Amino acid sequence: MQPYLYSIFAQSLKMEIDLSKSDFNKTLAPWLGKTSKMMNMYISDVFRKNKIEVTKQQWIVLKILHEDADGIIQNKLAFITERNKASLTRLINVMEKKKLVIRSTSEIDSRKNLIHITKKGKELFLKIKPILLKSITAIQNGISTDEMGAFINVMTKIQHNLNTQKFN
Repeated sequence: MQPYLYSIFAQSLKMEIDLSKSDFNKTLAPWLGKTSKMMNMYISDVFRKNKIEVTKQQWIVLKILHEDADGIIQNKLAFITERNKASLTRLINVMEKKKLVIRSTSEIDSRKNLIHITKKGKELFLKIKPILLKSITAIQNGISTDEMGAFINVMTKIQHNLNTQKFN
């Protein structure tokens, strides 16, 4: 994002949501949306300030692959990351060029690709992990363990409600 546009966007995120202006503002939706955008910008800023040359999406893939030493079928990775197949393929292609991941054919089903993290990918993940944990700890400052538990409980309920809704 260009500096001018980044500045305008950052300023708009600092604006308070006026509860008296709309019943909609009393729901969780605008708060979730604003917080999500702020988190994305914050993480991008942390990456930029620490000269981390991967995107948040690439880091998420590295995290998932780091947790699964056997590799993950590409279609499953698309599902886990909530990306369509074409978008994930482009992301994996970029990560392969950076030598962060490798793609191999499944021995069980030759029609499926397995995605594995490379040594370079593991090293990068382990380098970034403490930086992100420190940053996340900073934004959780002043939030008690009980508040964290309540928040996670509410978010879990929202996710459950979203998963059970019928979309027409």
